[in-house]
Amino acid sequence: MKNNEKKKISELTAKRKPVVTKKLSDIVAEELEGMIRREELREGEFLPSERELMEFFGVGRPSIREALGALRHRGLIKYNKGEKASVSRPSAETIINGLSGIVKDFLATEDGVLEFEKLRIFFETNLARYAAKHASDEDINRLKNILSVHDNCLKTTDTYAHYDIEFHRILAEIPRNKILKTMHTAFSEWLIMAKPMKKNMMTYTQNKKTHLQHMEILQAIIDHDADKAELIMEKHLQCRISK
Repeated sequence: MKNNEKKKISELTAKRKPVVTKKLSDIVAEELEGMIRREELREGEFLPSERELMEFFGVGRPSIREALGALRHRGLIKYNKGEKASVSRPSAETIINGLSGIVKDFLATEDGVLEFEKLRIFFETNLARYAAKHASDEDINRLKNILSVHDNCLKTTDTYAHYDIEFHRILAEIPRNKILKTMHTAFSEWLIMAKPMKKNMMTYTQNKKTHLQHMEILQAIIDHDADKAELIMEKHLQCRISK
């Protein structure tokens, strides 16, 4: 072999990416996912037992359990301990919860928290705007009822914090969209973990101020004043960022 040929082969060898061998559990998960998407296994149907899957794929129990865990995480199957797995479809919760690990890392920094606070303002001001245009009498009565409870627990920090979140949750339910509702729940939980409210800041005075802002938002919704509802919600949430 000539020197230039050897050199060419050497260069190609240096550039070659190493062959990545897939784990057995990944191969099993891909095969089962393909069967589900081709509807060879249909929604609601039970998968074969672990032992049957071990025999079918020729792998050990750990690989089968890892594969099933991966499919469960993707929302393609569901099962409880000791039960056979059955085929399911990803829900709104599956979609949003799949982001949790990444989001928690992002929220580990002050900049990450600030960006999420701004996102929450964009999200909730639009919820308030939508409610002012589309809230039904039932929606408005639910908001009135929760605010009447608010008024009776302003001095009880933990209880008031719960009902504070509940007011915003009801607003998120008005569009009747499961993904919006799930996103709101996730936003609240992620931000509470990243920036827990200090109890000594949740005084009666602060709670009273928050309650009055909620009342103003509700009145704007009742009046179908979308601009006002959006403006008050933005002011309400901006106060929280500054804490």
